[in-house]
Amino acid sequence: MPAASTATPTAPRTFWSEAALAAAVDAVFAEALAEELAAAFRDDAPADTTPADDAPAIVLPDTDTLIRQAGIATGPCPPDPRIPSRSGQMTHTASRFAARAAWVLLKYSTLFAAGVLVASVRVLWHLLTPSKAPQLEAVPPERLRALKAADFLEATSETIKARGWIQGEYSSPDGVCILGAERELVWSDVASRKTSSDANVYLRSVIGRRSIPRWNDNLHRTEEQVHRALLAAAERARATAQ
Repeated sequence: MPAASTATPTAPRTFWSEAALAAAVDAVFAEALAEELAAAFRDDAPADTTPADDAPAIVLPDTDTLIRQAGIATGPCPPDPRIPSRSGQMTHTASRFAARAAWVLLKYSTLFAAGVLVASVRVLWHLLTPSKAPQLEAVPPERLRALKAADFLEATSETIKARGWIQGEYSSPDGVCILGAERELVWSDVASRKTSSDANVYLRSVIGRRSIPRWNDNLHRTEEQVHRALLAAAERARATAQ
């Protein structure tokens, strides 16, 4: 009977499931059994020859020998290369966080730089552009501080046309808002503060708001709407002999 082979393959195999391990052991077992049977029955014996009762018993290798013949690596299973290590996961997470932080920093830095550039251009434009002086019609001396509410509202509209209309402040080189135009009329002795107060009563009734500056500074407001409101308020004031 030939001795069982105990040679170990140069590249042991690693099995990731019990089913694969069992299949490998069964294959080696079947191979060893076939070798033992071939040794028990010689190839040159007659076909009708049967093994004698005192034929030598078939001795199969033990389990350890079968495992070595199958090239199975025993011991702790090496880590699955498909699963990244904990340090690798931490490195990947840190890289993603750093990339996102860099993107956010770049985005807001660009927006801030663009805002500073726009503000600088606006300031430079205001400094280089000469302010437009108000071009009001001469008011006869007998009408100084004697304008009625209706005439005052119409004069406010004319002042805005001459100076330009703005939002967010009373006066600037670009123009005036509603109250800014009214202040210039009062300060130039064209009308009194009482006339301005009476005129604004009619203007508030037209715009439907208590705050004239807030209505003037509305994002959807237009200069055309401002002039229409002032002239409509003047018509109401004139209808009531104001």
